[in-house]
Amino acid sequence: MRNFNARFRLRDTDRHIRLLYTLFLLLMFAGFAFSFFWAHSMTSLSPQGIADHYLGSDETFGEPMSFRELAEVTHFHLFTMPVVFMILVHVLYLTMASNLVKALTTYVAFGGVILDLVSPWLISYVSPIFVLTMLTGDFLMVISFLVMMAIPLYEMWVLKQPLMAGGED
Repeated sequence: MRNFNARFRLRDTDRHIRLLYTLFLLLMFAGFAFSFFWAHSMTSLSPQGIADHYLGSDETFGEPMSFRELAEVTHFHLFTMPVVFMILVHVLYLTMASNLVKALTTYVAFGGVILDLVSPWLISYVSPIFVLTMLTGDFLMVISFLVMMAIPLYEMWVLKQPLMAGGED
């Protein structure tokens, strides 16, 4: 897989650009952490809690999610999640990571997004067993996000030797 811009690398940029990318990655981390805690508060991140969230529960007096509610959630996530992951993948591609790491991380990330988008429908209209699909998708997204955050931060702030840049401004 050929990189779209082989000349620009994060580790070659001045500290202001690295700070911009770092702040973006940290805010994305905050967003992921908030999403994790929000999902935990809604479902306890347990298979039964997730199933109850979509199918309803007599214990919590929860109603099953309607087609309209599922469509609304899917519509929002279908536009936002691919954009967020495309930006994160873009940042990863600005690193010196191997093409294999970049490609695998890309496929794992978008595979997780796809699983996360289809699983509410599968849980609601096919079987509660598809809770495992949702948990798998979420796991893949978290793992890929951590890779897409760790590698750029490591290259920008730990590796001291820029490849092409002169001094730091």
